[in-house]
Amino acid sequence: MTVRTPGDAGPSLFDPVDGIETPAVLVDLDAVDRNVDDYVTFAREHDVTLRSHVKTHKIPELAHMQHRRSGGGGIVCQTLGEAEVMATSGIDDIYLSYMVVEPSKLDRLVWLSERLSAFATTVDCRGNIDPLQSAAARHDAVVTTILELDIGYGRVGVEPGDHAIELARHIRDAPNLAFGGVMSFEAHVKSGVDSRAQLERRCEAAMDELAVAVAEIEDAGVAVPEVKVGGTATSKFSGRHPVATEINPGMYIFNDTGELSIRSYELDRSDCALTVLSTVISKPAADRAVVDAGSKSISMDTDRLPIAKHRDDLSYERASEEHGWLTLDGASDLAVGDRVEFIPPHVCTTVNLHDTLLGHRDGEIRSVWDVQARGKVK
Repeated sequence: MTVRTPGDAGPSLFDPVDGIETPAVLVDLDAVDRNVDDYVTFAREHDVTLRSHVKTHKIPELAHMQHRRSGGGGIVCQTLGEAEVMATSGIDDIYLSYMVVEPSKLDRLVWLSERLSAFATTVDCRGNIDPLQSAAARHDAVVTTILELDIGYGRVGVEPGDHAIELARHIRDAPNLAFGGVMSFEAHVKSGVDSRAQLERRCEAAMDELAVAVAEIEDAGVAVPEVKVGGTATSKFSGRHPVATEINPGMYIFNDTGELSIRSYELDRSDCALTVLSTVISKPAADRAVVDAGSKSISMDTDRLPIAKHRDDLSYERASEEHGWLTLDGASDLAVGDRVEFIPPHVCTTVNLHDTLLGHRDGEIRSVWDVQARGKVK
C-alpha cells in the first residue's frame, strides 16, 4: 500500500484525499530512526546491552529492527502470548519479564524456552518459583530464571535482604532452573520529577540500592550474571551505573505525552513518532469542535490528555468512546473535514486498540504493519 500526499499537506501531513480512513495510527519513520539510534548509541557508549521491550508496539517487524540495530541484544515481552508471536516470527532471544504460574501456561513457556537460542523468565517468590521448577522437570528442561527485586516501585519483586538471598539460593539449587541474574524496575523514581538533575539523582540512588542487593547475593555464594534495569525515562541514567548490564526500555521507539512531560529536557513533539490521525466531524460552536478519535482510539488510562502534534490553536479536553472534545482558541480556522494528529497520553495501550499501524516517510506511506501481538494477554 502506497499513499501519496498532495504537495501542500497543511497542518496535518495526511489530508482526506490520501485515502486513509480515520481514526488511524501513523508512525513517523524518521522519528523512529532517531529514537532508536539515540538508545543504541547510549548502550554502546556505556557498555550495556539494549534489550527493547516490545509490548509498546507488539509488531514483529519492529522487534526485528530493534534486535538487529542493538547488535543482537534480544527483546523483552510482557506476556507469554507476545513471546510466542515474536518467536514465531523468528526472534530467538526473548526475556519474559512477567510471572507465569498456571500449569498449562507453564507448559507453553517451557516448550518455548527449549526452542529458542536464549530465553529467560521472571520470578519473585516460592509461589512462582516452585511451579516453574515442576514444569521444567516434567519436560526434562532447564529454564533460565531471573529474580525480580523491588527497590521501591511496590508492584512485584522481592525486597532486598535475607529473603532475596534465600530465593536466589533456592533458584540456584533447583535442578531444572538456572539462575540468570536479577531485574528491577525503578519506575518509582519518576514520580514528581521536575528536572533532569533530580531524575538522574533518583536513578543513581536506586541503582546504589540495587548494587548493595546484588553484592549481598553474590557474597552469599550466588553469582549474578545479569542485572536488568530501566524503562524509557530512566534507562539513560540507570544504565550508566556499574551494576547495570542491560537496559529494557520500550516506549522510546515512539514516545508519548508522558515521556514529553518527564523528559522535557530532551524531547519535543517531533520526537513523538506515533500519532492518532483524526478527522473533525463537528464544529457546533466557534470555540468547540469534535473529532472521531475518542477513548476507543486513544487510550485514556492516565490522567494526561492527547496533544495535537502540529497545531497550537486547540486543546483536547475530554473523550467519550467515539468522540474527542476540542476547545479552540479564538483565531482557530479548524473546519469540519480537517485532519488533526494527536500524540497519545499512553502509547502502549493506544497501540493495543488498533489492528494496523501506518509507517510514513517524506509524505508517503512506506509500511503497513499488523499489530500481531494485539490482545495477546495470555
